[in-house]
Amino acid sequence: MLDRFQQKFVEEATDNVASIEEALFELESDPENKEIIERLFRSMHTIKGGGAMFGFNDLSTFTHNLETIYDHIRNDKIKVTKDIISLTFESLDYIRQLLEMGQLTDPDDIARQQDYIKRVQAHFAPGEGLYINPNKAGQQSAAQPAQPQQEESGPKNYLVNFEPFENLLSNGTNPLFIIEDLMALGEAKTVSYLQDVHSFSEFEPLAIKIKWQVVLNTDQDINDIKDVFIFVEDDCKVEITELTQGDIVNNTDKLPDILAKAHESGNMLKKEDFEVFKTEKVATPTPSVPQQATSTAAAAPTKKTEAKPQQQEAAKIATQRVASAKIDELVNAVGELVTMQAQLNLIASKSGNEAFASITEQMEKITRQLRETSFEMSLVPLQGELIRFQRLVRDLSNKLGKELEFVVEGGDIELDKNIIEHLIDPLLHIIRNSGDHGIEMPEERIKKGKDPKGTILLKAFYSGSNVVIQIIDDGKGMDPAKIFAKAVEKGIIDKNANLTKKETLNLIFASGFSTAEKISDVSGRGVGMDVVRTKIQEVRGEVTVDSEVDKGTTLTLDIPLTLSIIDGLMTKINGEQFIFPLSNIERILNPNEVKFNENGVGNIFTYTGEQILYIDLNKLFYDKPVENIQNAKILLVKNGDKKVGMIIDQIVGEYQIVVKPLGRFLRKVDMISGASVMGDGSLSLIIDTTRLVNYNALQSKKKQAKQA
Repeated sequence: MLDRFQQKFVEEATDNVASIEEALFELESDPENKEIIERLFRSMHTIKGGGAMFGFNDLSTFTHNLETIYDHIRNDKIKVTKDIISLTFESLDYIRQLLEMGQLTDPDDIARQQDYIKRVQAHFAPGEGLYINPNKAGQQSAAQPAQPQQEESGPKNYLVNFEPFENLLSNGTNPLFIIEDLMALGEAKTVSYLQDVHSFSEFEPLAIKIKWQVVLNTDQDINDIKDVFIFVEDDCKVEITELTQGDIVNNTDKLPDILAKAHESGNMLKKEDFEVFKTEKVATPTPSVPQQATSTAAAAPTKKTEAKPQQQEAAKIATQRVASAKIDELVNAVGELVTMQAQLNLIASKSGNEAFASITEQMEKITRQLRETSFEMSLVPLQGELIRFQRLVRDLSNKLGKELEFVVEGGDIELDKNIIEHLIDPLLHIIRNSGDHGIEMPEERIKKGKDPKGTILLKAFYSGSNVVIQIIDDGKGMDPAKIFAKAVEKGIIDKNANLTKKETLNLIFASGFSTAEKISDVSGRGVGMDVVRTKIQEVRGEVTVDSEVDKGTTLTLDIPLTLSIIDGLMTKINGEQFIFPLSNIERILNPNEVKFNENGVGNIFTYTGEQILYIDLNKLFYDKPVENIQNAKILLVKNGDKKVGMIIDQIVGEYQIVVKPLGRFLRKVDMISGASVMGDGSLSLIIDTTRLVNYNALQSKKKQAKQA
């Protein structure tokens, strides 16, 4: 069982892995981009350092080897290649496993890691390389190759200015540990400047007023010095200046006096103060050093900038990581509060007490505000899940020998996290089918006059209180005639069935349907699209398909934003309460606003010049038509790109509805998506309008078949 600090590290490391994946896709298209390479290295370094700190030594060891590749890349010792990108993707999957397993104890797991390390080291070492000692994860592996000789050899001297911002301690960082890490890189001498320390009466325990300078003699690269500050680079000012060569740190004649004078005067040392060593103990001729030899490890404001810590503090409290279980608890609690608020409204309306009614009204406003806030907290951007789709398309491209490009529009769309969890598998399956069945091989696309590279587009956008997600490919499309023939062959439909193009294409969602001529490990087993539809219907969504031969296929998912609390319209049908989601209702009509077909043939009425199908819910639910249609109401609801009228007896009012799942006896009733307990304790069923329309169409077809 991980303690809370280890758990927090795992969460942050998982975020870093996701960031690395995202950066890898950028690097693949722009392999010379130094900013991306630096970002990758820093994320890996963060994982390595945190792993060593929190007991994930095997993770730290492996990540150290992986980051060495990118250290060589950023220092122009090796180039980014497709093999390195692929190995990094595979390594990230392994890092995720190490985050789950913790420290390795099983011999097979240890041997597996050693094999992984060999593969990684092969990119920067001759042969298979050696392993590094897990207890020395911060050191270079002995297996690293002999790199081309630099112009200078031997240790170098650096002057490191370290000026922490006042708030460094409040972030849990001990600056003395940073000084120790610097001194561990080689031989070092340190100067502390205490002139800015307040008197005891003004002393602030958490405010740092000390700054340090370290004279460091080391054979490490300047990037290794920068890496010491990688976790605090936004909380301090750091300057690293290369000095003259030679062992000036152990010069007992001059260096102690220079350091002592600097400490006493409070004047920080400069490069010029070390020119006295230029001719002493020089191992090699001193190269000409440009005037801009100072390298800044962090974007450092001037010493007197006071707004910087305040800006940082504001940034740090702008967002906060909260466990998803706590958000679920909050949403459930708010749901119960909404139900209690409905009860309170009912009591207030019966009491006749104006003061009580006023307080109840204010409480309802607060409840609604709390509901909106908790709802927004439960939303997460779809963007966070897109990396796995990009990985899937990349892997398919390599496995199938196809050129595939994955494009995203609207990745910033937000959905209830529970809905996103339900959508991942269906989306993965749809994208896999697009890559396997939809996109042609490059040579076939060229013959058709297409770009050899196929495109899979994921497009997301808001539509009222729903989100629409489309997966569009520019492949060979689906032939309705072939789908019809395959459905007849499998006994799904009768050969004499008269289906529209839309109905024919929707046969792909039938259980066991597949047009794949051979089974592969990618797809083609006759399971999948029916599961896709079932999964989407579980979250009250719908999926439709459209396709044109040799032009491509579009699958459209229409998904509600949330599952838990909705705005609903309470109605009565034959004396029973039913709720319609307000987001599905376009208009409420009186019967005298429409013109019914003469003799009631065809269940069609005309409204504003448009012919609209209507459903008498009394007849559908209770097998008896509405007694007096002129006293009824008509709900005009959206059904895809069409409208459908639904005749009900009475409208009760608008309510906030807490959606409860149906029990096992009602779970298979397609047209009911849930239930809600009202303020008076009564139960109301929630209508799924799309499924209701489909159910009515199915019943009509069965009736016509019997009459025929």
